Amino acid sequence: MRIFQVDAFTSTRFTGNPATVVLDADGQSDATLLAVAREFSHAEVAFVFAANGPDHDLRLRFFNARKEASFVGHATVAAHAVLLTLGRRGAGACRQHSGTGIIEVNAQVEQAAAGSQSLIEFRQAAPELDTPLPFKTTLRVAEALRLPATQLHEIMPARIARRGSTRLLVPIADARQLDALTPNLDTLLALGTELGTEGFFVFALARNSDELSTEARMFCPALGIPEDPVSGNAHAMLAAYLWDLGQFGKNSTAFIGRQGRQMKRPGEVNVKLEVDQGALVAAHIGGSAVIVSEGTLAL
Repeated sequence: MRIFQVDAFTSTRFTGNPATVVLDADGQSDATLLAVAREFSHAEVAFVFAANGPDHDLRLRFFNARKEASFVGHATVAAHAVLLTLGRRGAGACRQHSGTGIIEVNAQVEQAAAGSQSLIEFRQAAPELDTPLPFKTTLRVAEALRLPATQLHEIMPARIARRGSTRLLVPIADARQLDALTPNLDTLLALGTELGTEGFFVFALARNSDELSTEARMFCPALGIPEDPVSGNAHAMLAAYLWDLGQFGKNSTAFIGRQGRQMKRPGEVNVKLEVDQGALVAAHIGGSAVIVSEGTLAL
């Protein structure tokens, strides 16, 4: 079986979010897939399967060292970048079946001075947003993050978003404060169990004219991930959060999410909102990916 190491949400090797991609996984048992994921435990593994129905073009299953995940955004970007590079899919739309159903994954190749660059984009339905977290509880989260209470955003509340997975979105006042976060992961793990969330997505918002950008860090001790470099799924949740609070200008339905700098793995997520009759329907999550290595997996 062919295996690839890919950095997603970046065009620069050794940055962004790493994923492992294994091709032609048809016929392998779940035990084998989990064993492979444990072997490459530094990153989520996307296994590519042939389609088994007329309503999709391929199937992806995602595993980490502990269990199967229904959907992983950066591993989706990584897998389609590999398939595009190998000519096993073309530019345009491809229907992917995974644990959350069938989604369209669009791909294009752009020519740049340094060579061609793949751009992969997938559509994620808008998540559900819980009511704002009580401020007393937010203060407990801030303490676990070792974030001074004065650095919490004065207006925007912390809220849990749900779509396949759950994340607590924690807005802060100043992006520079992200550098100082040194979370107590045991306390975060306990808080996550209490609140029913798998991760904590701490972000700061920047506005230049009508253009939005964010910088963020994410901690997921419940998933065995102390810190995640760059998350596509969390940025889809953030899109819904910002839309609900009316943070987009009249002519703006997009933003750039930056994450991973503190881990020396900076990456960028391009987020475009899909709005119908004034309601957010979905977020389109896009980014580049670059293959770091490839080889043969012996079973």
